[in-house]
Amino acid sequence: MAATGYKNDAIKLVAEQVMQPRGLTGLAQDTLDASKSELRTIFELLALQETYPILVHCTQGKDRTGLVILLMMLLVGEQVSRAAIIDDYTRSELELVPEFEERMREISALGLGEDYTRCPPGFVDDLIDYLDSHYGGVSGYLAGIGINGIMQEKIRERIMNSSC
Repeated sequence: MAATGYKNDAIKLVAEQVMQPRGLTGLAQDTLDASKSELRTIFELLALQETYPILVHCTQGKDRTGLVILLMMLLVGEQVSRAAIIDDYTRSELELVPEFEERMREISALGLGEDYTRCPPGFVDDLIDYLDSHYGGVSGYLAGIGINGIMQEKIRERIMNSSC
């Protein structure tokens, strides 16, 4: 469809037939599975001293950026509680309220529902469960994409060390 000039129709078809049924959690799981190279590049940068200080952001902060921050917080481990991670993720929804109507128009035009504008609290638990069951946790996921234990420890230290 896209090759024949029906790009918007193709996007809407994928949104309605694939993304909507998978939901935000499915989208995040798919991102973990399909964007390993991109996530490896991000975490390789996070392991480098000269990368810091660092700013990670995007328009909404709940999808791709939210996933990166979630992985970083999980990597830190016991220093950040699950409740704090959930609170951090769901906080994005409150910050997006002023843009809600505009975002609803955009996602409705794609064929997606209101749930794509939200930051559901169950998202974090579902993603942690997915990482645990498919990769043995965040450390296993990162090791699987090429971020070894030494690099993971460097990232932990740099995230937790305010004097980077």
